[in-house]
Amino acid sequence: MDTLMPVLFILAVVFILYVAATTNPLRKCPRCGGKGTLPSSVLEGRYRICPRCNRKGEIGN
Repeated sequence: MDTLMPVLFILAVVFILYVAATTNPLRKCPRCGGKGTLPSSVLEGRYRICPRCNRKGEIGN
């Protein structure tokens, strides 16, 4: 029983870090959804660079 508690604690920490990393709002650009491009409003089927993330798909700190 003494060895079970540290293992459960480590698993809980790993799970919390995983959830925090995957739900980070700065991970993906909210404007383009992480694609880096936006559909053009003038020509159908064409795309333009997302001005918010500069085609990175992520927002820098």
